Amino acid sequence: MRDWTATAEAYDRSFATLCDGAAARLLADLPGGDLLDAGCGTGRLAQQAERAGRTVTALDADESMVEAARARLRGQVLRAALPDLPLPDARESAIAANFVLNHVGRPRAAHAELRRALRPGGRLAMTIWPAGGASWSALLREVFETAGAVLPPPERLPADEDFDRSADGLAELARDAQLEALTACDLHWDWRIRPEDLWAGLEAGIATPGAVVRAQTPPVRDRIQELLAARAADLADAEGHLTFPVRAAYVLAERPSDEEA
Repeated sequence: MRDWTATAEAYDRSFATLCDGAAARLLADLPGGDLLDAGCGTGRLAQQAERAGRTVTALDADESMVEAARARLRGQVLRAALPDLPLPDARESAIAANFVLNHVGRPRAAHAELRRALRPGGRLAMTIWPAGGASWSALLREVFETAGAVLPPPERLPADEDFDRSADGLAELARDAQLEALTACDLHWDWRIRPEDLWAGLEAGIATPGAVVRAQTPPVRDRIQELLAARAADLADAEGHLTFPVRAAYVLAERPSDEEA
């Protein structure tokens, strides 16, 4: 899967603000008290949890993300990657996995590992980006086509690890890991971002469009930046922000309370 090394600052000002839109729902649906934030990024969801009085353990695979999260959080931040977590069995009562399973090479094994860490009756709240594209990616596709960008081959998971990128597909993945899917639905919100912050994420290679930008020659990258700035000038509001409607797939799952830890 994509290498996120040393992208924390650009991620925090760009696509982390996109992922923020689901954080309140995850935290509202999880039991209070201790929280494990699996794939914490720069620690924005975990910071919200700490401000609400929770004790948080956070972890991420990327060193720069871990460093950024440690600067932001009071709780412990570990460098670790699914599906191998340095955690005891059946300890966690609440786990948040906000847009993590999009980025792991073995999502089924990752689900099994998250279940292992949950205590009976514990809950896991998770989001993914669903299939079908996003409104902001439609704008970027237009820019890439106009700039003559060459698209890199899409990343594909092995058939035995992949799953349908939808709320129902995510719920089925949870059930395959012997979790009970309590809620499976789409979440909707608006993402507001300044064009220069969006470009910072793309230039750093973040998300699929960022990988496209990084794959181009310098002249094509410059052309993409020029075209994006021109389109953003047409679309931005009076405060200089772009606004995109967002859809995410969400599942709240529970480890059955009547089984032994």
